[in-house]
Amino acid sequence: MDLDCLPPRQRDVIKSIVELTEENGYPPTLAELAKALGLRNRMTVHQHVAALKKKGYVHWEPGLNRSLRVVSHMTTSVGGRTTETTIEYEESYDEPRGIPLAGTIAAGMPIDAIDPGEYLAMDNQYAGSDCFALKVKGDSMIEDGICDGDFVIIKPNPSPRNGEIVVALLDDGTATLKRLFKEKGGYRLQPANSQLSPIFVDAKDGLTVQGVVVALFRKM
Repeated sequence: MDLDCLPPRQRDVIKSIVELTEENGYPPTLAELAKALGLRNRMTVHQHVAALKKKGYVHWEPGLNRSLRVVSHMTTSVGGRTTETTIEYEESYDEPRGIPLAGTIAAGMPIDAIDPGEYLAMDNQYAGSDCFALKVKGDSMIEDGICDGDFVIIKPNPSPRNGEIVVALLDDGTATLKRLFKEKGGYRLQPANSQLSPIFVDAKDGLTVQGVVVALFRKM
């Protein structure tokens, strides 16, 4: 592949994709690529990858995790006729086994909702399902044994039972981890911390439930 015609930064992007794929056994995410390149702004690496895709140097499907692959252009000459062949690098890699790590969830004051993320590596009955993991931030659920820094495994369920611990998205776009109680005229999001007050949501304001907590994972 002739990289000399590319700007220096785009050459660095291609080299980093190849190096990270060979090192880890699977393609990098944009966040991992940005970190390897020393870029704080993920949008910058997004622009480089989009430009390389347009030029035909990489295969990338936005929104699909770890779809980034380098494409090789090979020029051959047969009978005086020059032909350019495009070959995708077909590195043999395994998708990370585990549960998608969708971001951080507030067990305290609500925070911005789910971010694109990585994988929480674990082999159990939840891996390969629709479940996803969230890292807990805060101590509002500490009396239920959910501590700051823990990972909760969430099973998508828009219609939870009364009293279940849920990931609730509020109408302002923030998200929180609380026990959900349906009350007349709305909902009560109850913390498991006696020092904190519940959050009340009027039915007309809207409340979206992303799912319910089915497991807790703690790194020792």
